[in-house]
Amino acid sequence: MEKLKPYLEDINRKADYAEELYGIRIRYVPLVLEERTIVFDRQNWKIKVLEEERCLSPEEVERLGEKILENIKKGVIELYLTLTFGEDVGLGEG
Repeated sequence: MEKLKPYLEDINRKADYAEELYGIRIRYVPLVLEERTIVFDRQNWKIKVLEEERCLSPEEVERLGEKILENIKKGVIELYLTLTFGEDVGLGEG
C-alpha cells in the first residue's frame, strides 16, 4: 500500500477536482474493472472489492498493485472518471 500511496494522493486530488467540476460527491474511484470491481474508498483511504463490500487484504493489494499502477500510469483511472460523469451529468448533450 505504501508504494501506491503517492498515486492514491494524486487520484484523490483529481477526484476533488471532478467533484468541484461536476458538483457530485465521489466516494469510490474505480481502479480495476475486470472480474471484480476494485475501488479506492476516499472516505477511509482503503482499497476495496465493491461487490463484496470488503477491504482487500495487504496480500491482495500487493498482488493487484502492478495492475493498479498500470491503470494509473496509462490514464485509465481518469478515463473511468470521465466516462462516469459524462453519462451521469449529460455532458455533450446539445
